Amino acid sequence: MGNSSSTTKETQRANERAYIRSLGDRYPLGDAELRKWCWVCDHLSSATTPLPIPSSSLPPLSLLAMWSALYANYNPYNRQTQSSNTTQSIQSSNVQNNFDHKVVSSLQVMEAMNIVDLHILPNELSSHICQYALGISLTTKGTDETLDPMQASEKCTSIEQIVAFEESYYSIESQVNEHVSSSNDPYANTSHSSQSLEDFLEGISTSCGRRGSRTSLSKLFAIVCKSNSRIAKADASNLISTAYSLALAASYLKSAAANNKLSKGKRKSINWQDFAPQNNVKDMQSMVNSLKKQRQRGGGIGFDYSSSSNSTLTSSDESAVSLEEFNEWAETQAPMLGSALPTFLHVLFTFFSPSSSGDGKEPSFPPGVTPLWIPNLTIEQTKNITHTSPTSTFFSTPVSSSFDLFALSCTSLTLASGRWHRLFSSEANGLSCNRLMHSVMGYGGPTIIIIRSKDTSDKGQCCSCVFGAFTFTPWTIESSDFFGNSDCFLLRLGPDPMAIYRPTAGGDTFGSNNNTSYETRNYMYYNPASRSKGYDGLSHGIGFGGSSDLPRLYIDEVLDGCRAASEDLTFEKGALLSGLNESSASHFEVEAIEAWGVGTSQIVEEALTARDDQRIDKQKQIRKAMKGAKGQFLEDFQSGLTGNKLFQHRDQIQGREGDCSLGDTEEEET
Repeated sequence: MGNSSSTTKETQRANERAYIRSLGDRYPLGDAELRKWCWVCDHLSSATTPLPIPSSSLPPLSLLAMWSALYANYNPYNRQTQSSNTTQSIQSSNVQNNFDHKVVSSLQVMEAMNIVDLHILPNELSSHICQYALGISLTTKGTDETLDPMQASEKCTSIEQIVAFEESYYSIESQVNEHVSSSNDPYANTSHSSQSLEDFLEGISTSCGRRGSRTSLSKLFAIVCKSNSRIAKADASNLISTAYSLALAASYLKSAAANNKLSKGKRKSINWQDFAPQNNVKDMQSMVNSLKKQRQRGGGIGFDYSSSSNSTLTSSDESAVSLEEFNEWAETQAPMLGSALPTFLHVLFTFFSPSSSGDGKEPSFPPGVTPLWIPNLTIEQTKNITHTSPTSTFFSTPVSSSFDLFALSCTSLTLASGRWHRLFSSEANGLSCNRLMHSVMGYGGPTIIIIRSKDTSDKGQCCSCVFGAFTFTPWTIESSDFFGNSDCFLLRLGPDPMAIYRPTAGGDTFGSNNNTSYETRNYMYYNPASRSKGYDGLSHGIGFGGSSDLPRLYIDEVLDGCRAASEDLTFEKGALLSGLNESSASHFEVEAIEAWGVGTSQIVEEALTARDDQRIDKQKQIRKAMKGAKGQFLEDFQSGLTGNKLFQHRDQIQGREGDCSLGDTEEEET
């Protein structure tokens, strides 16, 4: 009897592995993930709620998140059995506690999703995600029953009982048996449940970014236009606002999950209002108009954003874009936008679950999936100085939901990596290019410089606008030559349509004696007047693109000769300044300027340490030079050389007006 039962169990496990492998051939998910989603899909379609909770009709996405939290890190393929009774007792206790944590996590994710549905996401968006992105049918069957696994798990007192309970509770035997029976009968029709699972796994694969950025963008597009048809069109404003809301929801869920994992004494109150979308149409319009311009040009790569027209299109037909237009615009102007939906879903499905390693760290993203985070802003902390200025003069408060910050995060992986550290602010540090460069020199990481120009339209120049430049290369070189690499780009944030000007195709070409080929690699430039005593005839300040005597974007060292051009050989063509009818270079006056160190917290901290080290080394060199000069002075003084020089002026004043002795001498000679 025992041998027969053991053989049956081994056969079942072999069938399950074969079933999971067959799914793995079609879907880019790991074995443990596939098993999890098979189990979740089965319970999601049973119309039962995972726990006896007050609500009898949870939204589908909340219900899906709860089932995911209950499954959590269960993985029967990596189970290890222990032989020691003591170890078994400890392991049994740990397994029980782990299951308790899963139940708590499922309740926490339900509460968090309730906040997200009510205050952050647009109405019915979570239902549209289930239907058009994840392939989940909104219709349920059977009665609305509740399942309380806690009662069964609490009766388990040994590791064997816990293992038996988990194997039973997390079983996917019905799906495996259905697969085996259909495999044995090639003429068997695919059941409705099997097709539902296929649609769900495909939805998970594409929506979570496992099939690339384009496919996740297509799911975002389908959610907005409420159709999976490739010929459907979606409103540009709705596409941008939906991605913005998803990024805010991911940030809120991330904060809520991290807070829930702290001990009760260390938990803080998470204010959902800090993550509520700022429905400011004016702030959003620049990015929306950028997408509309793609619609007007009919798609294609290499389109020109130099037009200064700031008209707002109101026709629904003019505002609608196709999937291909949306994809092409996102790839060039906002490549991180495709990560909005995968980031939201990954946080929802994994961040609330207990960590498999038990180290309390936030779950990592799968290979090939890059998260989109609206960054956390931090500022320089100076001893004995209280910061009274706002964190930023460019981003509206609360900054955690600033649309402009979201828009910039969509342009680069580095800008979307989670943290911006303010290195310089004209509001706090004064309007000085020298102070700006002192703040960034030696900083060993990527930086972004953002500028707001004054409104000088009455003088025939530009109107007030926001623009700047991003560079991955640290500011470590003072030279008349350019440096940097092709990760550098120029940007215009508004009020004209948002635009990103990246290096042209020839940006990394190398030439021998051809000046033109070198100009295609003129990324960034810093030439202070003090380096050359101001006699090199070149521009003194910060530059991007162009040439050393005429950079495309130039911040003058004394801020009275700043200018911006619409084209050069390094970056794509397009205007940086707003309100101009000509494409030629124009001068601008700086109203505000900020420099930020960007990247992950680790990158920022390491870059700040590198800057501190450079400053310490520089101070050592200064002290050494001063000490050397002092020593040389004493040596010269003792030898009499310095003394002769010090009192040489006494001899030189002889014969000047007012010297009586010299006059007497002259009279005597006469």
